Amino acid sequence: MTDSGMQAFCVEGKWSMAKRHVIRWAECDLYGHVNHAAYLIMFEDMRVEHWASLGQAFRADAPGPVVAKLEVSYRRALGFQDEVLLTLRVPSLRRTSFVHEYAVWKDGLVFECKALLVCVRDGASFPIPDEARRLMIERDGAVAG
Repeated sequence: MTDSGMQAFCVEGKWSMAKRHVIRWAECDLYGHVNHAAYLIMFEDMRVEHWASLGQAFRADAPGPVVAKLEVSYRRALGFQDEVLLTLRVPSLRRTSFVHEYAVWKDGLVFECKALLVCVRDGASFPIPDEARRLMIERDGAVAG
């Protein structure tokens, strides 16, 4: 996304991925506000897209990311048909885990989330594949810890 596109939503900081999204009726509660759980579902597609951008696949015989922990802050309410910008970045990684930060923007920050993802294979933690690790560091700016 261009800098001007990011500025239109008043985005702060650097982000690896950005995607426009229009709030659907199915994401809203009885009062027309976005349901608290809907924010997490919005980022599922970005999480999958990010893993694929690292040259990885979602298959039973391949390692893949599993959400181990979430820290969420809801800043302001959103409603039906609001146009927002979803962003994702990878601030850090370790041998078998990495962190995703997610944010929703509309006239500034609306929602933020920090997710700890563990790479697993056959139900156990597994080292992040070398190519995925390289891209998270070189392209996404992750710091190895």
